[in-house]
Amino acid sequence: MSIKYKNRKYEIVSYDPKWKDKFAEEAKVLNSIFGMSAIKIEHVGSTAVPGLSGKPIIDVLILVEDVAIADALNQKMESAGFKALGEYVMPGVRLFVKEMDNIRLCNVHVFPQGHPHAKEMLRLRDYFRSHSEFVKEYSKLKFDLLAKYPNDYGLYRKYKYEWMEKLKENIRKEFANE
Repeated sequence: MSIKYKNRKYEIVSYDPKWKDKFAEEAKVLNSIFGMSAIKIEHVGSTAVPGLSGKPIIDVLILVEDVAIADALNQKMESAGFKALGEYVMPGVRLFVKEMDNIRLCNVHVFPQGHPHAKEMLRLRDYFRSHSEFVKEYSKLKFDLLAKYPNDYGLYRKYKYEWMEKLKENIRKEFANE
């Protein structure tokens, strides 16, 4: 993993039912900014899955026709407290983050509609929501990795990623005919 994560502090917490309300608050703000340009605004990531432990950061997925719309809204997003990071995660998508006192509160991922990674994010969320056995296993893994690598976010990410890739491969096989 990248050296940039070597000393990055992180925390894993048990699921908090308030995450759903925090998403609703952010979605309302984002809907007022994106308006009709947002085809969908979805709650994704660990905070979107009841019972799943994770970093207490709300992940929002916004689907648009063209991500250039997000670029045009940078100033409005910044006024609402979201910092534009541009093509931070991968080409063709945009990332905005909201932080307070250097603590990340929210990630906003803007994808063009139909993007394979966006579809995967939604499918993964929905799979976890309907498979509680994986919610328990994944939560345990996160706490185990935190205990083992409390000061090495890169290793935490590496081993979490390996587990997640195996799960995603199983999901792909299960939904191969869709």
